[in-house]
Amino acid sequence: MRVLEDISKFVAENSKLVLALTLLIVILFLFASSQARFTSLEYKNMFPVGDRVYERYQLYQKDFGIKAERIYLMIKGDDVIDRKVYEYMLELERELKNVEGVGNVVSPASIIVKVYGKLPNDETTLKYLTETYASQLVPKKTLALISITLTETSSEKTKEIARQIERIIEFSNKPMGIRVEMTGSPVLRYQIIQATQRETGLTTSASIVLMIILLVLSFSGVVRKKYTVFIPLIVSILSVIVVVGVLSIAGVELDTMISASLPILIGLAIEYACQVQNRYEHERMRGIDRDRSVVISVTRTGVAVILAMLTTVIGFMSMATTLIPEFILFAVTISLGLVVAYILSISFLPATLKLLDREEVKGVKRKEVGALERILTSIASFTASKPKLILILALAVVLAGGYANTLVKLETDTKKYYPENLPAMVRFKELESVMGKQYVYTIVLPVDELSVDEVRKVDELGKYIINREDMVYRVDSLSTLIKNYFGTLPKNDLELSEILSRIPKDVLKRYVSGHLLSIYLYTSADTHDKRVELTEHLKRDVVFFGLHEFYVTGEPVIMAHLGETMLNSQTQMTLVAYVLIVLLLFATYRSISKSIVPLVAITTVIGILNLSMVLMGIKQTFMSVAINSISLGLGIDFSIHMTERYMEERRRHSPKEAVMVSIEETGKAIVTSALTMAGGFGALMLSTFPMLWNFGFLSCVAILFSLIGALTVVPAFLMITERFSTKI
Repeated sequence: MRVLEDISKFVAENSKLVLALTLLIVILFLFASSQARFTSLEYKNMFPVGDRVYERYQLYQKDFGIKAERIYLMIKGDDVIDRKVYEYMLELERELKNVEGVGNVVSPASIIVKVYGKLPNDETTLKYLTETYASQLVPKKTLALISITLTETSSEKTKEIARQIERIIEFSNKPMGIRVEMTGSPVLRYQIIQATQRETGLTTSASIVLMIILLVLSFSGVVRKKYTVFIPLIVSILSVIVVVGVLSIAGVELDTMISASLPILIGLAIEYACQVQNRYEHERMRGIDRDRSVVISVTRTGVAVILAMLTTVIGFMSMATTLIPEFILFAVTISLGLVVAYILSISFLPATLKLLDREEVKGVKRKEVGALERILTSIASFTASKPKLILILALAVVLAGGYANTLVKLETDTKKYYPENLPAMVRFKELESVMGKQYVYTIVLPVDELSVDEVRKVDELGKYIINREDMVYRVDSLSTLIKNYFGTLPKNDLELSEILSRIPKDVLKRYVSGHLLSIYLYTSADTHDKRVELTEHLKRDVVFFGLHEFYVTGEPVIMAHLGETMLNSQTQMTLVAYVLIVLLLFATYRSISKSIVPLVAITTVIGILNLSMVLMGIKQTFMSVAINSISLGLGIDFSIHMTERYMEERRRHSPKEAVMVSIEETGKAIVTSALTMAGGFGALMLSTFPMLWNFGFLSCVAILFSLIGALTVVPAFLMITERFSTKI
């Protein structure tokens, strides 16, 4: 309290200096923020450091050369199994290999040349060779694929490679009736980065527009001069500029999730400024001079605002306890923004208010009662008269929400987090429609020495699994590769060695890496539950077959494990947020009951969130699993402000009167805070990213019901517990 008083006095006495220093610092960060770079959300940032399942996946990718980035060219025409088309493929390959960063290029034409020695003139022979050796790259006669392996992995370099490939395709001499389209993870990533950059500007701009509208509607009744209603928005924009500048200086690239924090911060950062400005205007309305109003607004709201800021930071920083890089960065970004917003709210804001406020104190007339004030009076009257009913309803919601939580499904297929209309995504789905769902499991088996017996064992294991598992529709292994090339398995090791020497090394590496063999299982496991079930079944099947040294990996395993990680993280983040907030409040109030009060309303809100997800059919995504801890951090602010004001008014009034005054006086500021917060999150609902839309919607639900809970459940709980403690 003493520190806040000293700060407020310094600001009051040196307003121009504070304003000048703030603007100078912001200009420096504005320049840094202009250098911000964007990237895409990657699996590597979704798992804790040292995660064993993900490390196995990375090891498998490295061993079998799967980790390399690939671009696929889709050659389309009425009939692509044509010599002219194949000649075009070979010419295209030669040009592509000259691009810096392009490693291997494989097409049906190059495979046939390696096996047959040349392209046959006879169309019948060409079709036979295609069906025998290159059927995977020609799924139907109207479509052929060229696989381009990249030696570069950075987003900037792969983006440039993709541009060069586009130019080569554009100026290549295509046969009549042939079209060439690009897809693959580098192309998709590039399009996601472009969409992220575009939508960051859209959602941030939308957030600012919403803030303007909401401040005019809800906060204009608080201020004496209408133009000062926008000062909290200026504080939030400056906070975002500082945060983006810091991230840019630190070399952090903005992915989908981190970019979403910017419009969120626009809404969140306004709250502290609204609280301070509300108190400043209140004191000026009472006839207090400018300097004294600055001191009172900072010191009297200081404790509540600090607690609100700390609890919000705790809610977000609880995400960091999962040790998941993406959660840590998201939490740090938001928390940094909130700290900056608080600092600006107790320095830049009051300094600006004082410099703009030139009115002499003459006992300003009381403003007329507006619509918001009448609504708050009605809520206050209902809450003060029906505390028991309110708590009973809250308990019912908590119980129903607890049951609903068991019904919420998980979405762990990250491709469904992105817009469906991205060209690379549309083409990927086109490939799936032709080649089947690409949920491919991989069984990695160690062998002492590659022999005919091992090849036969792999062949038998594949048959065993496909007969046992309905979701597995195709097996691809070294044995199937040999059969595709030569029609049958070799009879001895010498014959095996000769056969393997004739298979292109780039093709063979997918199945053999040193003393490791891989078996690929193509499945229809298109939901999280199916992927979890099949992962366990495959492990059991291999053991029953008689093998004990192996591991199952592949993207479906990563997806299944991501779901487990999400659920564990959600539980951990929620519990940590609860415990830390209770400890913080207890350290402040030295009272168990006062420490628990602000959490009562938020627990109800979590129940409402679960019910909303079930009723709306919203699945839990990697981003939405943090909604509970975020709700605790956000919604607790309103409850703290209400609790603080109730305890202040309780010194002068009865419980009912204290509730009435608290809701009527503090209600205006927290309604403004809630609406602006909801606007910040709600801006995400303009996004075409399904993950962001869901997160924005759920956050709005959490914030609005946190507001309702603070105005009803918290005062009701305070009244009931006070009666109980009085009786004791």
